[in-house]
Amino acid sequence: MELDDFFEQAPRLRPFFNLGCLFDIPTGRYFEGKNGEMILNGGLAHFTGIAGRGNMGKSLIAHFMILRIMSRYLARANFYDTETSMTLARLYQLAMQFANLAERDLAEEKQLILTDSVQMSGNKWFDKFRDLSNMKRKEAKSLKRTTPFIDNKGDFITTILPHLFEVDSLSMFITDSVEGIYEKNEIGDAAANTDALRSAAAKTQMLMQLPNLTAGANNLLIATAHVGDKHQLDPYAPDPKKLAFLKGKNVFKNVPEKFTFLTNNLWYCNSVSVLQNQSTKAPEFPADADDNLKGDTDLNLLLLQNLRAKAGPTGMPFEVIYSQREGLLVGLSEFNYCKFFKYGIGGHDRAYFMDLYPDVSMQRTTVRGKIKEDPKLQRAMEISSELCQMENLGFIQARGLMMEPAELHAKLKEKGYNMDQILSTRGWWDFEENKNPQDFCSTLDLLRMAKGEYKPKWAV
Repeated sequence: MELDDFFEQAPRLRPFFNLGCLFDIPTGRYFEGKNGEMILNGGLAHFTGIAGRGNMGKSLIAHFMILRIMSRYLARANFYDTETSMTLARLYQLAMQFANLAERDLAEEKQLILTDSVQMSGNKWFDKFRDLSNMKRKEAKSLKRTTPFIDNKGDFITTILPHLFEVDSLSMFITDSVEGIYEKNEIGDAAANTDALRSAAAKTQMLMQLPNLTAGANNLLIATAHVGDKHQLDPYAPDPKKLAFLKGKNVFKNVPEKFTFLTNNLWYCNSVSVLQNQSTKAPEFPADADDNLKGDTDLNLLLLQNLRAKAGPTGMPFEVIYSQREGLLVGLSEFNYCKFFKYGIGGHDRAYFMDLYPDVSMQRTTVRGKIKEDPKLQRAMEISSELCQMENLGFIQARGLMMEPAELHAKLKEKGYNMDQILSTRGWWDFEENKNPQDFCSTLDLLRMAKGEYKPKWAV
């Protein structure tokens, strides 16, 4: 008698989709591919929460994650706006930083659908989400996609074509049952006091179903939630903490407790500050020579923490940089991370270069523009920031391999590798069906190449 006579084995892994911008290493683990390459399964999981107080960049982070996966994996997305404040124009503006999304009418092409609570109540939206999920599972064979990950027999792991969903915000997610209470009663009526209970019950029922509806149909859902102050009537009552790294009296507003432990990752927007130069009071990293307005508040530094991580460390803070106009600035965030830890950057405080790409000199006022113009510089910053994260997190899979970017650069050249070719690779996995022409090389692969433990097929 064997256990598999009674129970079905779960997949070796469920794919996480690589986001970059410091999100992948803390949430991921490397798996060996068919040709010996190491592939990072980290980034965007099936159910992600993003929480924070007002004007903290929650929606901007959620939009970035959705648009990044749309761009990389050719996925389609539905944005459900419960606050009726989202617009296609804003989404298109944020999509401008992704080459294959920019200047396209994504709604007309049916790659993006923006739905709001005026068109569909929360329960009706969820009914359609559930219908789509169930249909995808029934039609899984026709929607099959091939990942580069392999199973224990050496065969490629397949999954269902992913779809993306954003609920912004779960705090304002309203169902017909709650709307009915409002319609039947005046504001302040005692009979209307059950709205919070009805709302919490409906959201709890929805959250309980999400793990199977997302992972089972390969749907990726991001929900934002508002954080506010907890009002304690009894000053002597104990204050039990539901999440170790949610400080003070911060609580999620109009969101059930299950949101805090059913999410694969729960990102907390901890604090935001305007990123201005101390001397000029203009943006610390101007977009170009004309971006020098004193007092400009467009560029912001956001401190993020993962309050609930099911595949990595919880509570480790890191900073990202975003422009209110352009969205999350990936390369600049990665550069800032390395700069903070004095890692992988040569030169001095006024003129510096990346150790992996020493031919390009930068200054504070030019680094942002050069990142935008030079894909190889972007790649150097991505690799350097991932190495820095591995070092900081004590990444187990890199033990015995770790070296800083300057040494890595020297060792790779010593072994005859072409750095221009390496910096022209991509570090994120893709579906076989997408026929991506760009060669793949992960950060862990580079360490193994420098140690002589691996040589990619594409290397000349």
